[in-house]
Amino acid sequence: MTTRLIFLLTIFAFSCNSPTAKTDNNLKTVADTTISPNNSTSIQTVNVDTIIPETHLKDTTIISGNFVLFLRPDSLRFESYTQNPYSGIYEADSDFGFSISATIDSISERKKYKNIKTTVSEKRYIIIKDCKNSPLTIDRDTIDYGLIMTSKGKEIKINTFLHSGDYLYDVDEYFNIKNGRQTQKGRH
Repeated sequence: MTTRLIFLLTIFAFSCNSPTAKTDNNLKTVADTTISPNNSTSIQTVNVDTIIPETHLKDTTIISGNFVLFLRPDSLRFESYTQNPYSGIYEADSDFGFSISATIDSISERKKYKNIKTTVSEKRYIIIKDCKNSPLTIDRDTIDYGLIMTSKGKEIKINTFLHSGDYLYDVDEYFNIKNGRQTQKGRH
């Protein structure tokens, strides 16, 4: 019995020193996101080293270029919300799922969105390689549902407002898409 207890305590001690608890000295910057009660999100950023090591943050989604990234909670967090019968998590998740499905379908089918990539992530960290102030790392621990829009050299936009329609208005506004084609500053 004593050997078993010592073995369990040893495993417990080693698990407390997980590599995810350590800071990565290769990073010079991390973005910290906070959400205020009115659903507006603020991001505090500091520049990150341009080299992103292969071993950096195992629970990470890396994006670049014109991108719309939809955020959902991971299965553990979702499961914890289901423990409260009054949380409304099933309805919120269903509405958001419908919205992102409609948005992704429209972006993939319409020519005016041909340069925009989309995906859904449940991962905690997001690295954006080529936005303004890039590369940028976001710890989205406080964001369960939302979308991040990014484009090369442009400030990112995070939307945490949930609804049951598509998000094409937000995409059109962020990427300056009008009358079926994408416009850039100074070009029409």
